[in-house]
Amino acid sequence: MNLVVSNTMSLEEHVERIKQARDKVQIGIFDMAESITDAVKQLEGRQIELAQRLGMSKGTLSKWVSIGSNRVIMNMKQEAPSSFNSLYQLSSLDNQYGKYYGEKEGEKKFVELFKNKQITALSERNDIAKIIKNHKEIVKQDVDLEIERSRQNKLDRTKAIIKSEIRLNVLVKSNLIYNTIIVIPTDEQLLKWNHFEGPESINTDYPIGSLKNLDRNIFQHCLIKIKVQDIEVGLRCLRSWGFDYSDILMPNQPKKGLVSMPLEYALLKGTKGNAQTVSSFIKSNNTFDLINYAEEIGVKPFLLVGEVTAIKEWVYCVG
Repeated sequence: MNLVVSNTMSLEEHVERIKQARDKVQIGIFDMAESITDAVKQLEGRQIELAQRLGMSKGTLSKWVSIGSNRVIMNMKQEAPSSFNSLYQLSSLDNQYGKYYGEKEGEKKFVELFKNKQITALSERNDIAKIIKNHKEIVKQDVDLEIERSRQNKLDRTKAIIKSEIRLNVLVKSNLIYNTIIVIPTDEQLLKWNHFEGPESINTDYPIGSLKNLDRNIFQHCLIKIKVQDIEVGLRCLRSWGFDYSDILMPNQPKKGLVSMPLEYALLKGTKGNAQTVSSFIKSNNTFDLINYAEEIGVKPFLLVGEVTAIKEWVYCVG
């Protein structure tokens, strides 16, 4: 039986009817996030098929899972906005808080956003984007401050700076292992490696392969920042270090068609272990953005080879 709505309803009655419809939308968003997350967990290895059956891209499916697997958001249904994009932004913000402040303190600060009404059921995408932007500025200021301090006072470096003085051969002897490695080789290194023969020659000269985890149950990444003209030697590096070529992230070029850009930087991705679906977008090729991207797709421990960073939880060596 169809419900006939009288056109003589009062303002209060219209408001109440609209609120009820809004509540149904909100409940539906969270139910969908929870259903998709449960499906992905139970249908292990069939995410692509699930996405196709639902008419979604893999990226959209991953965003739903990011929402549905966020404990805080799923427990804040009444306080959280009902927009899909806003909820995904909140899940990303929660992850960023956890990386920067630590899991417990990050969750505490994330919950405070709801308690202090900085985020409400009426919050829009732009409101959350401002909070994310402010957090990124705090992180960047903190990193810049640490770098400036290290330059101004070399005799009183922080623990992270002291770690950076470790040479690669010393790091190898320490028997430490890393699951996510960024390598930024010099032009001189690439020129030398390009003339090496044999699959193990590069690793003998620069033993990155000795730092990777031998447990193939852990998904591992090796990211190489390299000029387009050096892609061939970059692929040889990945093979020598024991990683399989996975993807290459190319710089954006506004022209249509094919263009030559041999001196532009690209990011060569190598993987090892059980494959996973990961994002393939990065803002730029500067070290700060490379590290943020590596943290999004990889797991600890983290290692940067070839440049300096003071970002928490990263070890780096410069030679």
